[in-house]
Amino acid sequence: MTAHANADFVSSSRSLTPIAFAVPAKYDCFMSDDLLRVLALTIPCLFGLWTAVACRRAQLRGLPGSDALIWAGLSSVFFLLSLVKSVRGLGLLRGFGGYLRDIFKQRGWYEDRRSLQVAASIAIAVVVIALIAWGLLWAWHHVKRYRLAIGFTGLILGFAIVRFISLHEVDAWNASAPWARTAVDLVAAAGVSAIAIARLWQIRT
Repeated sequence: MTAHANADFVSSSRSLTPIAFAVPAKYDCFMSDDLLRVLALTIPCLFGLWTAVACRRAQLRGLPGSDALIWAGLSSVFFLLSLVKSVRGLGLLRGFGGYLRDIFKQRGWYEDRRSLQVAASIAIAVVVIALIAWGLLWAWHHVKRYRLAIGFTGLILGFAIVRFISLHEVDAWNASAPWARTAVDLVAAAGVSAIAIARLWQIRT
């Protein structure tokens, strides 16, 4: 390299401006709260799958294992929930709410939506409470305690559906308490995981 070329290279190097790559705020949020929720939902998914396999093997050995299909279903539900939250966190469902809103407007349901929102929200809350109470009645049973796991799953599904219904009061409460979504996910995931571990321990012993 000649002295003239070297001087040009040094000059051009000094004129280079560092480029900073900014991470969008939505991805930063996803890496914190949403990532925690996805990981929390993945745990009961894996425990549910493990329990389903263990129950099926126990059934083949002549032991009580008729709840294998139930645990497989619960595992599938938590897998779909974690998948939806991952897709939402990455912004891949942007515009979907507006699309549904346009459909409701075309059918004339949007103007009178409040009465439907209130009725649906109350009905879902009653169903969730009934599922949890029904599960608690069978919590002592070594096989049918999966009903309590169904109650915990109903809790997270019911909360998600009520938020999707988008009642004004629910939206305002959700905006003022964003930690509630994470709390519901963690409680449901911990409950199902604990019941799955208890079932696995019962099969082992």
